[in-house]
Amino acid sequence: MNNTRPGSLTIGGLAPRILTVYAHPDDESFGPAAVLAKYARRGAVIHGVFATLGERGEPLDGLDFTSEQLAQVRESDLRDAAAAIGYAGLEVLGYADGALADLTDGQLEALVLAAIQRYMPDVVITFGPGGITRHPDHLAISQATTAAVEHALRSGAPPMELYYDAVRPQRAEAFGIADLPDGQPNTWIDVSDTVDIKLEALRCHARHIKDAQQRLEQLEREPETVATLYRAWPEVAPGLRLTGLLTEDRDETKGRRPTSF
Repeated sequence: MNNTRPGSLTIGGLAPRILTVYAHPDDESFGPAAVLAKYARRGAVIHGVFATLGERGEPLDGLDFTSEQLAQVRESDLRDAAAAIGYAGLEVLGYADGALADLTDGQLEALVLAAIQRYMPDVVITFGPGGITRHPDHLAISQATTAAVEHALRSGAPPMELYYDAVRPQRAEAFGIADLPDGQPNTWIDVSDTVDIKLEALRCHARHIKDAQQRLEQLEREPETVATLYRAWPEVAPGLRLTGLLTEDRDETKGRRPTSF
């Protein structure tokens, strides 16, 4: 009997595995939440690694939290958002918010590599080299995750795709990242069926965090039914626009390796 749901995905007969690696609660909802929800509903198994609890975030006006209290509510908000998106599991490392760049050299990379070895993802999604906003924690996560994927592939891990969060050119100019992969998306995915789930996830964070509320209000006014990413590995041929994860698009670059890997 075939129990595969219509529209579901498999790789070698198994559900595809996606790993997201981020610095703070809400990074997943600002970023690829609608894409993740789309693939979760097609059978993908999604795990997330979050390095901090975001205790230095800016709460809504009128909310008076200690850093410990803010960390607690942000973890709760993260778990609610992840449930809405369709995550199978989360790991929260609990490092100090704003201090990831101060960790011992290679420490964060080793933790990400260990997660890759545990979950054996087909897809890894993280920040690009500009971290969208150039937040130092975002930059540290990007560098560590890229290095961990490189290490895993060189060590004989099964093939995986590496994607960076990326924004459209106008926002990239505003963030000062137009010259970086973060501002040059090569993957445009129709998320019209799951854009409401992204808003639901953002609402979880907007219960307490000001910039999440602001982003939620912006997207409620101007919904984005196409999500953008940058596929860093395998390389994408110049001018090629991908329309999904784990599709025949991978064949466009089969056998090519970027010089940094």
